[in-house]
Amino acid sequence: MKSLLICLAVASCAAFAQDPSLITIEYDDYNGFGTAPLTAIANLWPSCTIESFNGNPTGWADAIDSSTDILIGDCHNYALTDAAAFSYITDWYNDPALGPMWYASWQMASYSYDDLLTAAMGITSASSISMPPITHYIWDASHQVFGGITDVSYSDPGYGTGANRLTVGTATPISGWTSGVTAGQAAMCVAPDGESIISGYFASLTPPRPWTCGRTSSSSCGARAA
Repeated sequence: MKSLLICLAVASCAAFAQDPSLITIEYDDYNGFGTAPLTAIANLWPSCTIESFNGNPTGWADAIDSSTDILIGDCHNYALTDAAAFSYITDWYNDPALGPMWYASWQMASYSYDDLLTAAMGITSASSISMPPITHYIWDASHQVFGGITDVSYSDPGYGTGANRLTVGTATPISGWTSGVTAGQAAMCVAPDGESIISGYFASLTPPRPWTCGRTSSSSCGARAA
């Protein structure tokens, strides 16, 4: 189940009267890991068009427009290094008529290009996690993102953590890198819009697991009811 967490987190934030028509996603298939979001999305919403960009954050940014229902940037091997593109993505996030989105980047702590977006999503700073991988903990077990999911620990596929410790401003942390809530140790956070997720944890890097929910409503797979 934990390999599907990215999709469940986004699904939990989606207040759609009907299934989304278009999801635009940047993902990185690295050594056979990173494609779990595509599988999960296809099972949650089989009629949805998935506009996917593997290791191509520039193409992903160029494709984003008002027709995108859900935006996912799961950049664990390639990072977008274009401040103008991030300005556009930030405007997309800030538009109350658009969204929600999931954003995670392995360079969140190293590059300043995405500072505008991360600040808008309620993060004040990030610091990289170096090897070896460390345990990921649920902080808010009542949050529907974790419904039906009890194991969110990091299973290293040989790539490394590729993750970040986040310090929150206006975001609300729901998981982290310590067993209890600790400043500067957040992982997954709900952004100030109450819908989007910004994450220092790459759920898609855990080894792929079979989709066990089948074609059911997202609420029965651990997602929050709209």
